[in-house]
Amino acid sequence: MTTLELDEIANQRMSDPNVLGRFVCHLRSNDRLAQRHHDDQNLSVAWQDAEDFWRCTIFADGNPAHRVAQVDLHENNTVRADLFEPGRITVSPEEGILCLTRYKPR
Repeated sequence: MTTLELDEIANQRMSDPNVLGRFVCHLRSNDRLAQRHHDDQNLSVAWQDAEDFWRCTIFADGNPAHRVAQVDLHENNTVRADLFEPGRITVSPEEGILCLTRYKPR
């Protein structure tokens, strides 16, 4: 996916009053990402090859200690996701992307 396509995905649902922000990146790659947040948050991604699975860690403000989410993609297509704030994680192997939608706390 191109940067423009990633930006389009990041901008989806941003008019929803419950959505705080969106973050999109390619699977298994730190190269290209897109994000948009109402709270001016800046998220980063780090992918690690752990031999039988890939681990994606999304963190805030350039601080690896401030994890927002962790996603493990296993070779048998099993996905394990931990989200440390209100939100939703979508993994799309067909499109090769991971999307994180952050929601406003209630």
